[in-house]
Amino acid sequence: MRDCAQLFRFASSLVLCAFALPGLTLGCDGGGDGTGGSGGGTGGSGGSTVDPDCTAAISPSADDQSTVQTALIEAKEGDILCFTEGTFKFNTELSLDVNKVTLRGKGQDATIWDFSAQDVGANGVLIKSDNVTVEKLTVKNTPGDGLRADSVENITFRNMTVLWEADASLDNGAYGLYPVGSTGVLIDTCVVKGARDAGIYVGQSTNIVVTNSEAYGNVAGIEIENSTDAEVMNNKAHDNTAGILVFNLPGLPVQDGKRAKVHDNIIQNNNIPNFGEPGTTVSQVPYGVGLMLLATDDNEVHNNTIKGNSSVGILMVSYLESLFGMPNDPAYNSFPEGNFIHDNTFDNNGKDPDPLIGDSAGGFSPIPSIVWDGCLDPNAVDDGHLKNCLNNNMTGAGDPASFVNIDMCNNPSNVDIDAAKVTCEYEPLPPQN
Repeated sequence: MRDCAQLFRFASSLVLCAFALPGLTLGCDGGGDGTGGSGGGTGGSGGSTVDPDCTAAISPSADDQSTVQTALIEAKEGDILCFTEGTFKFNTELSLDVNKVTLRGKGQDATIWDFSAQDVGANGVLIKSDNVTVEKLTVKNTPGDGLRADSVENITFRNMTVLWEADASLDNGAYGLYPVGSTGVLIDTCVVKGARDAGIYVGQSTNIVVTNSEAYGNVAGIEIENSTDAEVMNNKAHDNTAGILVFNLPGLPVQDGKRAKVHDNIIQNNNIPNFGEPGTTVSQVPYGVGLMLLATDDNEVHNNTIKGNSSVGILMVSYLESLFGMPNDPAYNSFPEGNFIHDNTFDNNGKDPDPLIGDSAGGFSPIPSIVWDGCLDPNAVDDGHLKNCLNNNMTGAGDPASFVNIDMCNNPSNVDIDAAKVTCEYEPLPPQN
């Protein structure tokens, strides 16, 4: 009986292999005892091997669109779909709505998903399922967003790249990595270059970690928007228009984002001209901004190295009508409150500011390391976590970092550089698990 069962399994595997799509190998090694059918598959071109835990191995083919999309449709929970070395070419958005699936390449320089010919779909890849991991591959030249995860739980982007080969082009997609409306976001050891809005963007989400990643050549390198309990750490945001943005914006389904813990990042040389889509909020962000807090509360910004940003190191502002227009939500709170900025190191910022910063920051040259617009909510009730606090921010030479309150909402000519008035402390935010 055992021999007959083994023969039946072997014959079944041959049938599956015979009818598999071009480029797709379903663990078909043509032999063995039939007990290892969901691993050890090899690619169809060049014999590229994949990891032993792979459920299927997918290689570039004459019709990558059909091969890959069919694999995503037919995936089962727990599957690990592995992509061999080579370039896969797509002309339509890919989508995944099966839970607990891993999409794994052979490495950021080895497995390339090329969307240069895409003419259908708003994203390169749209994920609408929970507990998904995408890792070890590159997505490039999507006309829309790179990878979007929409209203999911536990999405992981790891060891992957999203890029647009054109520099500072409005034809590039708006966002590189784009989880939105999600809970449990991990972005680890990723690279994003060229987004005309934000390279790494997390919006309207909770329980977020962005770590060990690099963002450059984008309008915003890393953006946390209308989100709660984010930790942004050990990243490098350089050569963007602005390095790291923590925003609360009006008119979105999720409001009142708070408690972003931004620490141990290198935020450097974010000076490229803003090439954002005209009319978007990010298109109003001045060039040369290291880190910007906009109308967001209870964040902790600490132990970052912020240098070479030509407008300002840290900019903390309200949603100003003069800059952004009137907010379209009567319940929206326009003011940043309860933020704790401490133990950051500043060097060589503010030496060639955008006119918007230079004309409104009190005539200083260079612009002080930390600029606050000084706007206060006249209706706010002090709950013990209302004041914005600064503490122990230093220059690279060991001097106290400069600060200015420009009093934008009352008397912009009445600037105040007395950091003692805002020197205080809050309890540190806990790390995200």
